[in-house]
Amino acid sequence: METVYTSSLMNRLHSLSSKILMPFMAVLFISTNTVVNLWSSKRIETVQNILAILLLGIVAWYLLSSPKQRFKPWLKANFLVVAYFIVRFISLWQSGFDYSVIRSLIFESFFLIGICDFTVNSKSKGRFYITFFMWFEFIITALCILIFIIMPHMDQTSQNIISSFTYYSEDSRAALFSNVNFAGAIAGIAIVFVAIMYSNRLYNSKIIIVFGIYNLFCLIFFGARSSEVGLVAVAFLFLLKKMMPKIESRKLTITALLFMILTLIPLYMFIGYNVSKNPVSYTKIEDKVNSISSERYLIWKESYITQQDDLFFGKGSIKLDQQARKDFIETYEYGFKSGEIDYRYYMVSGFVPHNGYIGMISATGWIGFILFIAILIQRIWRSKNMKSGNWYLMLIYVFTINCFECWFILTRFMACFFMFLILEADWEKEEDKLI
Repeated sequence: METVYTSSLMNRLHSLSSKILMPFMAVLFISTNTVVNLWSSKRIETVQNILAILLLGIVAWYLLSSPKQRFKPWLKANFLVVAYFIVRFISLWQSGFDYSVIRSLIFESFFLIGICDFTVNSKSKGRFYITFFMWFEFIITALCILIFIIMPHMDQTSQNIISSFTYYSEDSRAALFSNVNFAGAIAGIAIVFVAIMYSNRLYNSKIIIVFGIYNLFCLIFFGARSSEVGLVAVAFLFLLKKMMPKIESRKLTITALLFMILTLIPLYMFIGYNVSKNPVSYTKIEDKVNSISSERYLIWKESYITQQDDLFFGKGSIKLDQQARKDFIETYEYGFKSGEIDYRYYMVSGFVPHNGYIGMISATGWIGFILFIAILIQRIWRSKNMKSGNWYLMLIYVFTINCFECWFILTRFMACFFMFLILEADWEKEEDKLI
């Protein structure tokens, strides 16, 4: 049933949120982890905070303006969200009202409450979100390739200027991205959008094919293995759906999510066994697992250890999880200096968990993690976009990459933004081509 806005004020708030604030938020999310964030002196997060609070205020106004017709039904439909934030406020209290936890709660509230039918439903629907992403991604990846090619042939002064205003010194292939993994991830997202748009006939087929081929080249150029794994999972489940069309997209998506979560069982069992022998031991098998996981295993092991102190409600935020890991490693300072303990434990203690599932357990505890997964399953089951079309492919990609990157709501990453946008929007009714 279509949402009815009974007052002119509600109509204006809806227009403001869906046509101005939410698209602007999308621009900021897409720009995060790119050179735009570097040029803005990392103020994008501050603007995002302000926009998130403003959008949450609009949603609160909408719901509370009619308690019986809107707020009570919302509470009934979102009891899991309420339970989740009760757990998160316990985490906030336990952290001593740490600012990093407050900041995390703002974004979590935006994703779980702020992105809703009231704020994303508009006549343009997915036009802006997808079109802007495709043009932005094409321009920034093309410039990365161009800089990589011409940089060695430029004079020293020009090279210094480019190095000063880009991330070129960190990785020459991805000069306009904060790291090469993000560059590969954004190319992977573009390829998934190609599969969605081509099947839905929302884009000109020739343009979409060229765009897809271009991004396959970009993915190879950037060389992000996590993105490649994500695309393999997408391709496999897409083919499975084609061969068995009776399988519902939402059931397939939920199965993929649960499978990714279940990968934690053998991982935690393996880590637990090695920690029981010695918390900072480093066996030959661990070395192989660490190599296969692109040096992520040691981060996961440290997170596992520090999780034991806050199993139910977590540390509160990714930042506090990192600090807990640093504090744990510093207790073995003598071992590092004497060479008795592998120095890589110390090197990775400052990195984010590089696994969104482990990261959420560290920050929200097992109670918060289970509630969040339940919310995701509920949203998938209710989503209009999950009932038809190929929008489910984006969620599968996010769930798979989340095994190697921290992509869930505790970090400001555009993939999570698109995930909740797809779950809340209804883009399957779009009749006109986007390009």
